[in-house]
Amino acid sequence: MSLRPWMTRRFLVALLAMAFLFSLLVAASVRLLTSENQQRDYITEDMVWLSSQGQYEAVRFADALQSYARGLTTLDEPQLRLDLLSSRITVLEDGETYRQLQSIGHDGDLVGFRQSVDQATEQLLTLQPTDTAAIDDLHEGAQELAGNLRNIANAALFKEREREAMLREHRRHTLFEVLGTLVATTVAGLILAFVLVRDHRNMVSAEAALERERQVSRLHRAFISVVSHQFRTPLAIIDASAQRMIRRGGSMDLSEIAQRAEKIRSACLRLTRLMDSTLNAARLEEGEITLNIRPCDVEALLRHVIDNQPEQDQQRIELVVESLPAWIEADATLLEQAVQNLVSNALKYSPDGERVVIEAQQRADKLRISVTDHGVGIPADEMSSLFRRFFRARTAEGIPGTGIGLSFVEQIMVLHHGRVEAQSVENQGSTFTLRMPVNQPLAQGASKLNQIETADS
Repeated sequence: MSLRPWMTRRFLVALLAMAFLFSLLVAASVRLLTSENQQRDYITEDMVWLSSQGQYEAVRFADALQSYARGLTTLDEPQLRLDLLSSRITVLEDGETYRQLQSIGHDGDLVGFRQSVDQATEQLLTLQPTDTAAIDDLHEGAQELAGNLRNIANAALFKEREREAMLREHRRHTLFEVLGTLVATTVAGLILAFVLVRDHRNMVSAEAALERERQVSRLHRAFISVVSHQFRTPLAIIDASAQRMIRRGGSMDLSEIAQRAEKIRSACLRLTRLMDSTLNAARLEEGEITLNIRPCDVEALLRHVIDNQPEQDQQRIELVVESLPAWIEADATLLEQAVQNLVSNALKYSPDGERVVIEAQQRADKLRISVTDHGVGIPADEMSSLFRRFFRARTAEGIPGTGIGLSFVEQIMVLHHGRVEAQSVENQGSTFTLRMPVNQPLAQGASKLNQIETADS
C-alpha cells in the first residue's frame, strides 16, 4: 500500500522545514518591531540645547543687571533678558521636554526655577540702579539658576549616552537573531529554494523601503526640532524690538529706530542662514544635491567668502595663499559653502579683535585650505564627536548654533573625494583643514552622496 503524498518523508521534511522557517521569521519580525518601538522619537539634543540656552539667558540676565547698576543700560535690557529666560523655562514645563526632565529626575527643579523668575519679575518693577543689595541678590540668583540649568544639560547628555549603549546592545542581540534566521533559511533553501529566494527578495525590498522611511523620519524630526527651538531666539529678538517700537512710537529718534531695525534685520538674516544650513544638510543626506564640477578660481572664491562676512569682521581675517593653481576642478558653490561655514565658526567662537587666518596652498595633486582661530577651542574628549550632526562642544555653551555646519562640511568633502581635519586645544583655538584632489574624477560630477563610500577621516 503506497503512502499518500502528504504522508511521504519528503513532504514531512519540507513541512517541518517550512514550519521552522516560519517560526524563525515570525520571531525575527517581532524582534525587529520591538527594536523599532524602542527607537521612538527621543531627541535628547533638544533638552541639552534648551538647558544650555536657559543657562545662556541666565548669564546674560546677570550681566545686564551689572550693566544697569553701573548706569550703562536701561531697565529694559534686564527685563528683555529675564523674558527670554522665562520663555526657556516655559518650554521645559510641559510636553516632551518635561517628560525627559522626569526621566533624568530633574522635573522637581522647575518649581524653583519658576519661583526665581517670578520673584525677579516682581523686583524689576521697582528696581533702581542704587538698589545695590537687591541687584546683588538678583545677580546671585541668576548665577545659581545658570548653574542648575547647566547641571540639567549634563544630566541629559549622560542619559542619552546610557540610552545609546542600551540600544547598541539591543541591536547586537537582534543581529545574532537575524544571523540565526539566515542560517536556517540556507538549510531550508535546499528543499524550498524557489520559495525562499522569492521571500528573500521581498524581504530585502521591504527592509530597504523601511530604511528609507527611517531616514526621512529622522530628517523630519531633526528639522522640526531645529525650527521649533533654535529659531526661538531670533524670533524673540524680532518680537521684542517690534514691541519696543510699538510702545515708544513717535517718541523714538532716528538713531534708535535704526538700531531696532538693525536688530530685526540681523535676526532675520540668522533665520535665513539657519534655514539654508538645515535644508542643505538634509538635501545632501538624501542625495538630492549633485556635484557641478567646473573650473574654479580658489583665491577668488576665498576672497568672496571674506567679502560675505560682516563688515566689522572682515578686518579680522588674514588670507595667506601659496603656490595655488590658476584653476581647479570643483563645485564652486558647495566648496564656498564649506569654507563659509568654517570661517563663520572661527569668527563666532573667537573673541572680538582676535585674528582668523585662512591659508590655501597646493601640495602635489592635493588642495589644502585651513582656517585657524584663537577662540574657545574644543575639549580633547569631545573631538571624536565633532562632525556628528547636531553635536556641540561644551565650550560652545551660550553661543548660538545648530551643530549642523561641520557635518555639512564633511559631507561636501566626501563628495569631492576629500576630507576635513580638525586640531584644537581647549581655550587656545582650533584649526580646520580641507584636503581634496585638485582634479576631480569625471564620474564624480554626476554621482550622488548615497553612491559614495565615506572617505577615511
